[in-house]
Amino acid sequence: MAPLETNAATAARIQFYTQSFTIFTSLQSIAAAQEDEVQTNEQAWLHAGPSVQTMQYYHRVGSLYSDTIHTYVQALEAIDTTESDYERHVQELHMIFHLAQVLYVPEDGSGMGVVGEELLHWLNAHDVAPTTEQGQQIAETIPPHDHAEYWDYLFRCVLRGFFSTAATVLQSYMTQTRSATLQSITSDTIQILQTVPRSTVFTTEQAFFAAHRHWHTSVRVFLSGIQRQMDAVESELQDASASPSDERLELEAQFRCLLELLCGVQERILEFSEDWKEALCAWGILVQPAIKRDDVPDVAQTIMETLPVDGTLPSESIMASFFRGDITKGIKLCASYDEWLAAHLGDYFDKAQLLTAPDEIPSSSSPSPTLTPLLLAWAETLLREERLWRMALSYLHVIGTPEARSKMRSILFDVPLLDPPSEPMSEDQAAEEQFHKVEEVLSACIEYGMDDEVRLVCQRVGHALMEQQKYGLAIAYSVRARDARQIRTIADHMLRVYVEQGPAAFIASVDTVPRVLLETAESLGDDDTDTAQAPLPTPFATTSSIFSAQTFAPLVFHFKYCDFHKLFANEATWHEAAHVLVGLLTSDVTPESFLSVLLVDALPFIQASDLYFTMAETYELLRITEKVSAGSDMHENPQAADFYFHWLEQLLAHTDEGKESQFTRRKLAQERMMVVRLALTQYLSRALVEAGPTPLVL
Repeated sequence: MAPLETNAATAARIQFYTQSFTIFTSLQSIAAAQEDEVQTNEQAWLHAGPSVQTMQYYHRVGSLYSDTIHTYVQALEAIDTTESDYERHVQELHMIFHLAQVLYVPEDGSGMGVVGEELLHWLNAHDVAPTTEQGQQIAETIPPHDHAEYWDYLFRCVLRGFFSTAATVLQSYMTQTRSATLQSITSDTIQILQTVPRSTVFTTEQAFFAAHRHWHTSVRVFLSGIQRQMDAVESELQDASASPSDERLELEAQFRCLLELLCGVQERILEFSEDWKEALCAWGILVQPAIKRDDVPDVAQTIMETLPVDGTLPSESIMASFFRGDITKGIKLCASYDEWLAAHLGDYFDKAQLLTAPDEIPSSSSPSPTLTPLLLAWAETLLREERLWRMALSYLHVIGTPEARSKMRSILFDVPLLDPPSEPMSEDQAAEEQFHKVEEVLSACIEYGMDDEVRLVCQRVGHALMEQQKYGLAIAYSVRARDARQIRTIADHMLRVYVEQGPAAFIASVDTVPRVLLETAESLGDDDTDTAQAPLPTPFATTSSIFSAQTFAPLVFHFKYCDFHKLFANEATWHEAAHVLVGLLTSDVTPESFLSVLLVDALPFIQASDLYFTMAETYELLRITEKVSAGSDMHENPQAADFYFHWLEQLLAHTDEGKESQFTRRKLAQERMMVVRLALTQYLSRALVEAGPTPLVL
């Protein structure tokens, strides 16, 4: 039943869901721990059901559920002083859950004792009668027994077990002096009411049964003489009453009904009870004080034949099913009445092995077929609130079927991870909020052993961050996803930043990547065997074979290329920049498709007045230039030309002269290589002259 809610009501409902979820998860832990204590070959224990101690634990859990519902009712009352349909609905949930606990998960863990007092306490806790207002109205009447509802109030007090209250109300007849015999009858009846044996005050059932038999006998003896005593009352009223006969008949009828109720005359119980629930609960005090839980279904059937259940009220049908002992039917009726009740009460019964078929071996790891659709329906209800997806996962996890697992995957993948915040906040706060949600999803995946989903979520987040040009975080999540291909893709994106936006943007993007990856790459490169045997001492450590030195090579290249541009920006550090550049040109970490760009980067050093390269380095630059030029002849080998000039043409595409066409960019790239080759030749000649003649060795 969905309420029409204010913000306060919504907060109260979410609090109710959260508290009951906490109890639900605790119950799963208790059940799992209890099952772990039993050896798997002890089939007899499994068929016998939970131990007494376990059932006592479960009773306390049931009390926590009931307290949580009661707290929710109080919260609803505080929000709106007028009782709403939804508030009454929640009160009915409380009544049903409490009844289920009383009947099937008793406080002592065994449920072998009498249950009459517990049932009457349950009824009085949820269906207050007679009301305090009725008692006040009768007390304010002078004399009280002249009030029209006086005897009805008395009878209701007896049916509800309020014998002391009934005795106090009956004191009204002690004040009248017209008949001494009536005073005597009243006094004896008050004594009977004040001495009704209650099972709760006896240490043993046998002592209670003996006391009740003795008391019951005394009541029947007193009742057998009521007619004779009323004859005397009529005689005494001759002078004090205008119609002593009628008054006598009225008094005798009322006292007789009161005493017959106390004697447990079945017809009187059924006559004066408001409904079947009141009759059933009074039955265990007045008619059958020795009633046990196993007796309740037969008694309920007897009473319902005279006082039928109102089938138009779902709560009545549910409680009637539980009283009849038909737990499965009751839980199925809960499914169409309230999803919360069906899921939590169904799970509660399942843990107590009350939904298990006689020929079925129960297990906490696999719920009964009856429970599965109930938990699924409740998970769907929780998903209507976006913030409660984590709770929904827990309920689905308990189901444990492939279908539930698939639903869990869908929920995790549907959580918006990097969406802009719905409320205005600073950039830092927004980033923190986004990544908090990401880590929450990953935490859920880990909690439920969903390793594949961890990788997929990290992969998606890494890709999204790459698109947002947050390359450092993108790489971090790609490493967690163990996605070597995506790491290389991110590296390519960073190169695009260089060719499209220039060195400054490239340096900024590289600086977002943790330098600790250099240590990882070096560790992987030093000794692959050792790395496979022990985790790496870095936050990105992994023993997965997908991570090799080659995986991180593009990132190592970016770090070093970034260093080159930082050094190149200051002419005072050009010697260091030239050294880094030569290292890049001769390194295995450099993409061969980027060699043409590096050769163009070397032009300022080659054309400078100072000599920045040694002879050996110059010859190496010539060799690489020849390699790129020879492989990039677009007439002889167009595929090789596409490869070697890929990044250089991208770079030229962002210049005025390179915007015209692909053919123009290819021609410009070849011209750049020709310039590099010519410049290197001139540089080599200049270097040879400055080095002087080579001594002749004889």
